[in-house]
Order: sequence, then C-alpha cells, then structure tokens
Amino acid sequence: MPVTLITGTSTGIGKVTALHLARQGHHVFASMRNPATGLSALEQAADQEGLKLDVIRLDVNDPDSSEKAVREVLEQAGQLDVLINNAGIPGGGVIEEAPEEILRAVFETNFFGAMRMMRLVLPTMRQARSGTIVNVTSIAGRLALAGNTAYCTSKFALEAASEALAQEVRPFNIRVAIIEPGLVQTPIFEKRGPQPDQDSPYHDIALRSGRVFGKLLESASQPELVAETIQLALETDQPKLRYLVGEDAKKWAAGRQAMTDKQWVDFGREMTLDEYAALYLEHFGLEI
Repeated sequence: MPVTLITGTSTGIGKVTALHLARQGHHVFASMRNPATGLSALEQAADQEGLKLDVIRLDVNDPDSSEKAVREVLEQAGQLDVLINNAGIPGGGVIEEAPEEILRAVFETNFFGAMRMMRLVLPTMRQARSGTIVNVTSIAGRLALAGNTAYCTSKFALEAASEALAQEVRPFNIRVAIIEPGLVQTPIFEKRGPQPDQDSPYHDIALRSGRVFGKLLESASQPELVAETIQLALETDQPKLRYLVGEDAKKWAAGRQAMTDKQWVDFGREMTLDEYAALYLEHFGLEI
C-alpha cells in the first residue's frame, strides 16, 4: 500500500485527490493548515467507505509544522512513497502595482513551501531508492499571463525546480511529475484578490484578465480530472515529466508553442476587448 502525503487538502484539488487515491488503495495523509476546516468531510467519507485516510496538520510555510508532519507520517506508516505538493494560493496584479507582501506571500506558499516539503521527504526516498514527488503547478507555469504576476512567477519557479530535481534524483530511482491544470472549478478562483481600479493605467489588463477567466470558468475542468491525472502519473509504466490537464491547458500550451515571443508580447498592445477575444480564438482556439 503506497503511503501518500498530500498538502492543501481542505478543499478543491487536494481534497478530491486525497479521496480519489485513498479509494485506489493508498494510505493517504491528507494535510491542511487548519484541520478543523476540512476534517469532518474527509473523515466522514473515509469512515463510510473504509478508506485508509488520516487528516494531519501541516502548514507548509512553517518549518516546524512541516517537519512534524513528515515525522508523523513516518512514525505511523513506517514509509513515505509519494509526496503531492498541492498547497497553493493565488496572486494577481500587474508588476508595477502588485504589493511586495503579496509577491512574498505567494512565493512563500507556492514555491518555498513546496521546496521545503521536497527537502524533507528526499532523505527517506533516497534511502529507499524509490518514491515519487508530484508538484501541482499550472498552465501558468508555462506561459505568463499579464495581470497575474505573483501566481505565474511562482509556478514558473516551481516548474524549474521540478525539472532540475528530476535530474538530480534520477540515480536514486525517484520520479518527479509536474501536473499542469488549466482552469479548474476550485475555491482558489474566489480568492484572486483586488484588481486594478478604474483609474489604473493597467485597467485594460484587468478587463482582459477578467474576460478570460470569467468565460473559461464556465467550462472549467473538475478537480476529479486532476486527481485522475495524478493517479495516471503515479501508475503509468511510461512516465513523463509534465502532464497537462484540461482542454484549455492543452490549447494554451500548443498555441503558445506555435507563437513567436513577439506575437505573445503583442497580446498586450492596445485593442478592444472584442479584438482581444478574436486574437485568443485565432491563436488558442478558445472563445472568451
């Protein structure tokens, strides 16, 4: 029975993945910063279905909490086979206007928190000469979207760290998988934070971003699709480094790869919202 530690399981992708993998026979340690917020739903499902699922406290921003959680998993289960770095927070705003505290907060969770967890589990995996680290990033880790500075840059950084780590741990039979969802129906999009106001010189950027997210959220993927992709990444006999999740993510990735840098930068030029929508449809096949 694989022993799997998942961060950020109180809602959304983390919660669904915890239940999904437990149903597939994993002993899941579903961790969250405040267990009181998500404990009852997970425990109720685990009790009703007889799942091997334990809810533990873990704040990825707190070194002591992180160390204690990994130690608790090893003491209870005697092994740790899979780490899924799912905990993350949003962070928008253009670079000129994004408060430094937001940039730091987003990086602290999305990047440094994930790095901390990887460093904590690697000695155990290295000694066992087996294990898998799954980092949930985003299609925003492949293409930077104007007006989403903190989130995109944190996901780019985690992608780079994941790619380097995959090479570093190859001699120890440890795998790294990067999961890149597009828009997913999760509470994270209820927390996007303030956008530039009417008087901001970047107001048009906010309107474009709002149109993209507003329209594509109408047909966003469900968290179950991400959970199924994570299971595939763990079980496949033909592993890959990166796994796109959702038709929008696939179209974004293909469209950006087919474009020059100049064409991508030109998405920021002055134009109407309808012209912007037409450009999106032309290059990505996405109606916004």
